[in-house]
Amino acid sequence: FEHTAEAGIHGLGPLLLKEAPGSSCERTLQDFEGKKLAIDASMAMYQFLIAVRVAGRDGVTHTLTTDSGEDTSHLQGFFWRTIAMLKVGI
Repeated sequence: FEHTAEAGIHGLGPLLLKEAPGSSCERTLQDFEGKKLAIDASMAMYQFLIAVRVAGRDGVTHTLTTDSGEDTSHLQGFFWRTIAMLKVGI
């Protein structure tokens, strides 16, 4: 398998679907109502830093930052994900 920083282990998903067809399924947050979840915080932080962006005056998208330039996109992402989980009773 080839390991890449952007996509985890390249080809793992298709391999699992082929070799272990019942090993994966999609779930919604509502499926976890009333349960406790463990979240990989480092992966979530990376996801939010990449995904949470705003359009700047220059037309280029930027991460959310403080006045001193520190990234805060991960905080915004964690806030909204937490709200979503609380709404469904997680």
